[in-house]
Amino acid sequence: MKVSTHVFLMVSIMALLISSCQVIPTEPTPDFPATIEQMEIQNQIATMQMESTQQAATIESLITQVPPTNTPTPPAIEVTQEPTEVSGYAGEFTVIEKDGFILKLPSEVAQDIMVSNVLPDDPAEGWLDFALPERRVINFSGYRIQNHFHTPVIYVYPLQKLIEAGQYGETMATNLQELLDNDNIDLQLDADLPFLPPFNAGQVFHVLEERLTSEYNSGIRYLTLYSQGIVGVDNYNIFYTYQGISADQQYYIAAILPINSTLLSYEELTLDEMDTISQDFTNYIITMTELIRTDNGESLIPTLAALDFMMMSLLSQD
Repeated sequence: MKVSTHVFLMVSIMALLISSCQVIPTEPTPDFPATIEQMEIQNQIATMQMESTQQAATIESLITQVPPTNTPTPPAIEVTQEPTEVSGYAGEFTVIEKDGFILKLPSEVAQDIMVSNVLPDDPAEGWLDFALPERRVINFSGYRIQNHFHTPVIYVYPLQKLIEAGQYGETMATNLQELLDNDNIDLQLDADLPFLPPFNAGQVFHVLEERLTSEYNSGIRYLTLYSQGIVGVDNYNIFYTYQGISADQQYYIAAILPINSTLLSYEELTLDEMDTISQDFTNYIITMTELIRTDNGESLIPTLAALDFMMMSLLSQD
């Protein structure tokens, strides 16, 4: 009996020694955790086909995808990082007080504004992460640029509800606030600048980036173009955007305002021209952004001064 017990103990000890030598495979841990934006894009690519859109207003109402784009790194240019305080404007303007807003509207931009309310997005009808809260919408009558892909519009979102409504809105608000708080971040070198509302297209480039501030709100403005693929840089697609936060931290302000430039074509590229730029699209975009940046807004209609002045004057009285 004792011999049997010793044998049993020896076998048990050997089994434990063998099991302790086994190597259990583990999955490698990545060096850097995926960012919110990366996770959004990965999930979207796996589950969604992009839909074509005809009007910017239609795009805004969709729960959409922002496809990854290879934004070219612009050449090093000395830029002013301090926010520009917009005060005086030499042109004619009208002070409009309407439906809870006060806005100084330059005559070269438009004749009047209309204010409407939009109900919050229903998460059941689209992607929860892209849901937007109720917002007020400022439309224009007699806007200077008529033949354009985008409709001129300003959206005013309640900031806290925007953050709570969906991951996309929270990300845009957080990223914008970081850019406003840290003047050392070069807007020109940032790959994709904050932008609302979500489009089912990618930010092809941004140019003439500037921090702006006034007693009513602070934000960033830039010219940009969104597309689902290769597209020409022309007067039909490029637009001015302002993304800002009201001085009382109550509202996120997003503007989409068509512009024209005498440097750009008023016609969309032909198929032959599209085929030519597709051979080296990155270089084409670099060339066009350099052209616009060198001009520094001198050729724009309406002028940068007028659009900046208008956006800096926007005040919500609620």
